[in-house]
Amino acid sequence: MVRIPGRQTARDPGPVTINSRLLPSLLDEEKLAARGPVNILDFGRANSSSLEFFNRFPCRLTVLDAAESLVAWSHQLEQRMEEPPSQQQMRHELAGLLRLPHGTLPFDVVFLWDTLNHLHEYALPAFAALLRKELAPGFKGHGFMLHKRGTEQRLRHMGLAGPDVVRVNESRDDVLYAHNRRVVNDALGPALQVDHGVLHGDGRLEFLLVQGRS
Repeated sequence: MVRIPGRQTARDPGPVTINSRLLPSLLDEEKLAARGPVNILDFGRANSSSLEFFNRFPCRLTVLDAAESLVAWSHQLEQRMEEPPSQQQMRHELAGLLRLPHGTLPFDVVFLWDTLNHLHEYALPAFAALLRKELAPGFKGHGFMLHKRGTEQRLRHMGLAGPDVVRVNESRDDVLYAHNRRVVNDALGPALQVDHGVLHGDGRLEFLLVQGRS
């Protein structure tokens, strides 16, 4: 885990769009419409552009708005590392933070956004174990990963502006947790794996999360 000290909070540059080569494999509207209601888990914040896009096909959408609470929890965890909590305890704490709905159908599509970098490296296996229980067979996930030293750290609130466009609606400086792809795949375990990474010019790796071979 690479932790880069935070800087003085920079001004929010306002909405920014990111072109994606990976999103179309998740968001083929004809295929989504043909399979019936799609169960979608979004770790981001509710926003009008995403809601407008999801209204194009039958779906059930669960929005967690998890970014700020996960970053704050990870900062607190860092102060507890002399006597770190067990993986079981962290799963319990993360479940309380995320408040995933009980009794719902498993999720077919997951938008992680920057969630992996909101989590301390020690907490990644607990998060993966919690997430695995919520996923449908053959699910697909999408996210970004800070894995290059010196990449600007921003707590970003993102959504969709189209089938191949991500919209950064808000952002601010914060201390995040950079992980390389090997560390993430080891933490995810054999049931999940990072697939089809695309490195962007800002040093972030865009990736798909898919079912492993276990």
